[in-house]
Amino acid sequence: MKWLQSLKMRWVVWVWNHTPNCAEMSRLASRSLEQPLPFRLRWRMRLHHLICVWCLRYEKHLRLLHHAAPGLADAPGTPAPRGLSPEARERILQRLREESRH
Repeated sequence: MKWLQSLKMRWVVWVWNHTPNCAEMSRLASRSLEQPLPFRLRWRMRLHHLICVWCLRYEKHLRLLHHAAPGLADAPGTPAPRGLSPEARERILQRLREESRH
């Protein structure tokens, strides 16, 4: 049984050394939502997911939010977007123009 543990540990170390680290995985997961990734990179990400359940969960949650977010703005009871009123924007612009003259 000890040799099995050793073999498993060697496999995990090999995968860890040949796949992106967790920080890079989070960036790649986000990028994969915007554009298709090359096959080799997708394969390396899948290998990483075999040894890191946290990155797998993060990517699943990211995809869930990506698919759910567009419909949230149309949901009933959603608060109106916050922002400055047109009057407040104009006051700020006027103040900036006055300050830039001085």
